[in-house]
Amino acid sequence: MASMQNAGDRAEVVSNLRSQDDDFSFGGKLEFSPKSGVAKSSRAASSNAGPSVLGKFSAEGRDATDLEMQPLTGVADEVPQVERPKKRLYNVWPSRNKFFCRGTMMTGGETEMGITPNCSVPNLCVWTCILAPCSLYFIWVFPHLWREGCYALPLATLAVFLMATGFLLATCCSDPGIIPRREVVLATKSAKKLEERLGYDLLCSDTVPLDGRGGGRNLPVELTSRGYRWCRTCRIIRPPRASHCPDCDNCVMRYDHHCPFVNNCVGQRNYHFFFGFVTSVLCLAMMVLPVLFWFLNSENFELAVDGMIHVSSGALQPVFYGLIALGALIGIATLLSSVLWVYHVFLIATKRTTKEFRKNLSNIAEEPTLCASRGPRLFDPWALVDPRDLIRVDEAPPPIPNNFCSDTCGNCFGED
Repeated sequence: MASMQNAGDRAEVVSNLRSQDDDFSFGGKLEFSPKSGVAKSSRAASSNAGPSVLGKFSAEGRDATDLEMQPLTGVADEVPQVERPKKRLYNVWPSRNKFFCRGTMMTGGETEMGITPNCSVPNLCVWTCILAPCSLYFIWVFPHLWREGCYALPLATLAVFLMATGFLLATCCSDPGIIPRREVVLATKSAKKLEERLGYDLLCSDTVPLDGRGGGRNLPVELTSRGYRWCRTCRIIRPPRASHCPDCDNCVMRYDHHCPFVNNCVGQRNYHFFFGFVTSVLCLAMMVLPVLFWFLNSENFELAVDGMIHVSSGALQPVFYGLIALGALIGIATLLSSVLWVYHVFLIATKRTTKEFRKNLSNIAEEPTLCASRGPRLFDPWALVDPRDLIRVDEAPPPIPNNFCSDTCGNCFGED
């Protein structure tokens, strides 16, 4: 009897285990009682529960109702992509040039003196030598000649004055023919456009690495044999008559010289303006200075000056002595301008630039100096670029190391 009772107990335990296994199978479900919080299992009533559950599986073998078995899709799309802020190229120009009027005009490098930021002292002297005698001419001589019935000379003087100041302004504030350096070309993605304009690959992408390091050892022979040279600063291949200006820190097409009196380089795109300025300012000096000296030595002017000195009790005497000294300086500047004009006429006649004449270089391209085409601008100052793309990796400043002061004071007092 005891053996039969043990056998019955074992059968009851096995049946209980099978019922629990069925409750946690695909055909059962869990129900939670809100009062007791104990999960109760109930089996599906229908006999075809198995096929219905299998029908919920997708074609890939995943249960469509089980979220944990679904693939992770759309997670990367939901993360916002932060775009780097971009700026206009003229705001982050990597060399020493200065842009103004929203990138429309540009001038040369920094000043020679710290007291006049972004201004050139020789350039200010040139403007003074032009405006000072012309102001005296238009204030005193021009009305006098107009009242005397002489109209041709004052009007011609006014026209030459406008030409001289216009050519000077154009020379100071125009692009001399700058060839953009490697970082600018890569940041603006203009390599193909420059290749079409210049007729060769400026970056030499086939033999030179992308960063340009060591590019001088891998130049094509067909370019070096025609006078093309590698610029170590700009890391580009420049044409035969182009050169790097150390003052502006740019390579310039058909580089002539860097003129401090115009505070800009003189090259392919502004040499016409420069020669026009030298010619017109020489003509202006020949038209203004003799007539101004004649008027200052006239009897009417002497009587007016004597009356002003008598009324002011000699207070204006230093002013007139200063005008005499200024007139002497202007006369010397006029003589130097005439010499400069003759020198550039010689360069134009021999088809040479100032650098080629000073270093005894030959004009490989046989290209004229003045009558050649200006060519288009090789960069777009309004292009949007990432400022970090203009920083070379091998020349970037090292990061500031963390120390106790930066870690503690920065958190205590803020970054400001």
